[in-house]
Amino acid sequence: MASRMGGRLFGSLARSRLLSSSVGQSRNLNVGVLGCGRIGQVHLETLCYNVPEANPVMVMDAFESAAKSAVEKYGVERYTLNDEELISSKDVDAVWICTPSQFHADQIKMAASHGKHIFCEKPIATDLKGTLEAVEFAKSKGVKLMTAFQRRFDPNFMRVKQAVVGGEVGKPIFVKT
Repeated sequence: MASRMGGRLFGSLARSRLLSSSVGQSRNLNVGVLGCGRIGQVHLETLCYNVPEANPVMVMDAFESAAKSAVEKYGVERYTLNDEELISSKDVDAVWICTPSQFHADQIKMAASHGKHIFCEKPIATDLKGTLEAVEFAKSKGVKLMTAFQRRFDPNFMRVKQAVVGGEVGKPIFVKT
C-alpha cells in the first residue's frame, strides 16, 4: 500500500495546481482510473498522495458502489460506469487500467485511439497475440504505454540485487517472489 506520508495535503496540492501547456512549465496530468477494486485503490492512493503532478479527475467501475466510494475516499471529481465515457473524456490526459485482465487489451486500444497515454496493470492481455497487438497499436498511435512492475524499486529487491552484485552471497540459482 502506498505511504500516507504527506496525506491529503499532497493530494490537495496536486489538485490545486494550475494547468499549463507551455513547454518547460509544470503541468498536472489529469488521470482517469478504470477499476476501483483493490488494485485501483492502491493506484488512486499513490496518485493522490504521492504524485503531486497527477490529478485524478475521473474513475470508472462496473459497480456503482465501488466508483462512488472511490470518489468520496480520494476526492475525485466524478465517476462513470462506462469505460468509453472515461477514456473519451476531454478532461482525461492519461488512463490507468486497473480492471480485470480480460478487458485490458481492448481498453488499451480504445485509449490509444483517443490519444491517451496508458498505464496498465499486468497483464497487458491474457495471451501473447493480444499483448503484441495492444503494444503495437499503442505504438502506432504514438501514445506511451507502461505496464505495472511495482517491485522494480522495492527496497528489499534492491538490497538483494546489491548483495548479489557485491558478492555478499553466492550465485543465485532460483528466485521466487
